Amino acid sequence: MLQRLLITGLISGAIAGIILTIVHLSIVQPLIVKAEIYEQGISKPAAIESHIHKSGISHSHAGGNIPHLHEKNFHIHAEGATHVHPSAEERHSHTGQNSLVKRDAHMHSHGEHIWAPKDGLERSLFSLAANVLTAIAFALLLVSAFTVYGGSISLHRGLLWGLAGFTCFSFLPGLGLPPELPAAAAGDLLDRQIWWLGTASLSIAGLSFIVFGKSIGWRAVGLLLLVIPHAIGAPLPEAGEVGASPPELAAHFVMLSLFASATMWMVIGVVTAFLYDRILIEDREIFVSNLTN
Repeated sequence: MLQRLLITGLISGAIAGIILTIVHLSIVQPLIVKAEIYEQGISKPAAIESHIHKSGISHSHAGGNIPHLHEKNFHIHAEGATHVHPSAEERHSHTGQNSLVKRDAHMHSHGEHIWAPKDGLERSLFSLAANVLTAIAFALLLVSAFTVYGGSISLHRGLLWGLAGFTCFSFLPGLGLPPELPAAAAGDLLDRQIWWLGTASLSIAGLSFIVFGKSIGWRAVGLLLLVIPHAIGAPLPEAGEVGASPPELAAHFVMLSLFASATMWMVIGVVTAFLYDRILIEDREIFVSNLTN
């Protein structure tokens, strides 16, 4: 029976992963490509421009349109940096706020030597592999839940179980930690992982109490479990930190990512229910028949 359970999870996960990849490449991947353009834009150092004023002061600065005032041996730039010069002919350079760009460029430079799949077919194949493995893992969890639940699972019930999986693993955690575009502002990675895992676990328990609870008290406990992680709050970026991509692009990405996830879970639920009802139930009947004989 364990072997057939694994086969059910592998087949349904592979089908769902392929469909998820098609949806991902069609509507989600183009947004990621756009966000990567913004990410590359902030990682490049600002161009250094030099010019000579009528007073004879020659200097260079990062950025092309920085208004500033020269008064003999000092000048003030728009970013608020004041420089005093012992000599009017002294050359100097300043970046002000643009130094943030250079620091970003320095930080991003460490990732330039990290391997990444090339755009095109290679990137699509790695996306396919990641999606299939993820879908298989979720399908194995779902078919294990079917086994614990017991009894026949119709296609309609399988669809409902799939939507429950989407709620617990995507929608509810996404209320605090929505899908992120490249270069998005985010909190500490470990804190986010811990919060996501706790939210998913409490969501599974809470939804189970609400659906299968025999009394109002158990259902109230289930509702409380759903609320607890959001009352605690997800790890947030530092105050004032913003992402590189426009908020309209990020919002569009969140909606399409959730749609892709919902599609994957619905396929997992229906296909797993179809295979479970025909493979595992038959296997269980054979097992019971052998015991009675």
